Amino acid sequence: MSEYPIPPYPSESGFIVTPVWKTIIAETDSLKEQRKQKQTYAFYDVSLTYDYLSETDFKTLWNFYMARKGAYEAFYIYDLLVEDHDSIWVGMGDGATITFDISGKTTTDHIVYIDGGVVVSTNYTIVTGGGLESSDRITFNTAPATGAIITIDFSGYLRIYCRFKEDQLSRESFEYKALKTSILLKGLNYT
Repeated sequence: MSEYPIPPYPSESGFIVTPVWKTIIAETDSLKEQRKQKQTYAFYDVSLTYDYLSETDFKTLWNFYMARKGAYEAFYIYDLLVEDHDSIWVGMGDGATITFDISGKTTTDHIVYIDGGVVVSTNYTIVTGGGLESSDRITFNTAPATGAIITIDFSGYLRIYCRFKEDQLSRESFEYKALKTSILLKGLNYT
């Protein structure tokens, strides 16, 4: 899978990450709300704006958009800030796989969970930069059971799974969005 090109770097306030949840909300006859959670883990939309793009930088971004065929092909982008992240999806056990990519890089302060229970740190190893697109990777001593949900808390750069939101952009529109409004990336669910 590809990684969004950085550099060029968005403006200081031009990289906005928005967690997205799916909730069904219905109002009852007594005017109370009933809510149902449609997904357990957030996915993340991203908005990118640049102060300036050289011709080479613009070509890099435009070529990346064209290579993804607009909104067709998914890719990864890393948040630009090191932050604390909780309950980040890692994967689902199959009883055989012991190695999983973490949705982050340069991660520290790990707390790993299998089905909500904390995993003792002697039962796994974290490899920095060992995964796809430089993500960190976790290797368990024993494969998690089939169907076991693996999540992690960490501090580091969040890796976001996404695609371009818009499927039809001219070069001029793409450049205008990059410099004036925003290039929008639609977050995708890991599961």
